[in-house]
Amino acid sequence: MWNYSSMTKPGPEALDVWTALLIAHRRLTTQLDGELRAAADMTLDEYDVLYQLRGAGRALRMSELAARVLISRPSTTRVADHLVRRGWLERRYDDADRRVVLVGLTREGGRAQARAARLHLDGIARLVESPLAGHELHCVSGALRALAANRTPAARSRLGGEARARM
Repeated sequence: MWNYSSMTKPGPEALDVWTALLIAHRRLTTQLDGELRAAADMTLDEYDVLYQLRGAGRALRMSELAARVLISRPSTTRVADHLVRRGWLERRYDDADRRVVLVGLTREGGRAQARAARLHLDGIARLVESPLAGHELHCVSGALRALAANRTPAARSRLGGEARARM
């Protein structure tokens, strides 16, 4: 049984941030996923796999790919299997170590990702950039980077000016 009375409790503002973050994430990913499904015949998870492989510029081990995408390792394998069946990815053995299987983009997979990228970037501009003023976008970016890095305020204050400016 948990003893909640001895646990640190977040303040009301932290709870508001958490709730807003969950709602925004759900709404944005649902909208972007729906747009990709309708116009590019792919899910947001499939787009992420294609995007990460294109960005890597080479075939990756499944473990490397799973570390880059925003879904679980089993989901990464499931999505990759589906993309192989569609002809957008291919699996091959690593020439340096035949025990290792690499997954990489096919030409058609690269074309599918490029077509979807235009739609996806338009969605990000419309759903993320447009509703926020420039200074709001900068503040949200800094706050989310701090949360993603799990940095405490004390750790942030010890960073140099250049690092703080990037947050």
